[in-house]
Amino acid sequence: MSGYDGERALRTHPFPFGSWMRRLSAATFSSILALVLTLGSRPLFAQGGPPLLTDDPDTPGPRHWEINLSLFREWSRHSRLSEIPRLDVNYGVGRRLQLKIEAPYLAKEEDGAHAVNGAGDMVAGVKWRFLGQEGQHVAWSVYPQVEFSTAHASVAKGLVEDGHALLLPTELTLEVHPIELGLEVGRNFSSGHPDEWFYGVATEANVARRLELLGELHGEKGDEATELIVNGAARYQATSRLTVMLAVGHAVRGSPDRPRLLVYAGLQVNAPDRFDFSPRHPPAR
Repeated sequence: MSGYDGERALRTHPFPFGSWMRRLSAATFSSILALVLTLGSRPLFAQGGPPLLTDDPDTPGPRHWEINLSLFREWSRHSRLSEIPRLDVNYGVGRRLQLKIEAPYLAKEEDGAHAVNGAGDMVAGVKWRFLGQEGQHVAWSVYPQVEFSTAHASVAKGLVEDGHALLLPTELTLEVHPIELGLEVGRNFSSGHPDEWFYGVATEANVARRLELLGELHGEKGDEATELIVNGAARYQATSRLTVMLAVGHAVRGSPDRPRLLVYAGLQVNAPDRFDFSPRHPPAR
C-alpha cells in the first residue's frame, strides 16, 4: 500500500466529482461498510481482490485469464500519487493454482516540487487454494509474492524504494449463513525497510442481478502507527467477460501523512469467460 492536506489536494484533483468528494469523511466510509455488512434482505458473499485491498482464495479456473486494468489516485497531506495505469494479469493453472504478474506506471506530485513519473515495482506471485473453492462454506489459500524494482530511474526519482520484498499472505473465506466473510493476513519481508504485518476483512452484497456492493477494513502494522483503511466499492458485471469496478477509501487511523482519500476505477476482463466452479462442471482432466 502506497502511502499522503487533504483539502488543498482535493481542490486541485483532476476528477469531475470533486465537489461532493470533499465532504467525504471517515464516518461516511464506516457507514458504507456497515450498510454492506447489514444488508439482511439478500445473502452476503465474501470476495476480495480488485477493487479491494484484501484478497480472497478464488482463482480464475483452468486455462482461464483474469486481467485487471485500473486507474488509482491517492491523496495525502503533502503529496498525490497516481497509478496510470496498473496492469494485473492472472492465469489459472488447473482449478487451484493461479499465476500472477502486475505492474503500475506511477505519477507523483509533492508540495513545492515538480511532478515525477516512471515505472513502479513489479509483483509476481503464485496462489494455491489448498482447501475448498468458490461457493463452498470454507476456502483457504496461500499466496506468496515477490515485489521488485524494474527501473533505477524510478528509485532515483523517489517513486519506489530500492530493493525487493517478499509477501507471504494467506486468504480464508468462511460462511456463517447468511453471511460470508473474507479474511486475509500476511507478513511483508522487505530489504529496504522494517518488516510489517498486513490484514483485512471483506464482504459483499448482491443488490441487483449484476451489481455487487463491497466493503472492507484493511490494516498494515509496522514499527510506526497502525494504518487502518476503510473501503467502499462496487462491481458491475457488464457481460460474462467484462466487469466494471469502482472503490473509494479513507484511512481512519495511522501516521499524520496517512492516505486521506483513495479512488480506484478499473475494468476486469475474464477470458474466454468466467469459469464455472459449480458441481455440474467436474474438474478438468
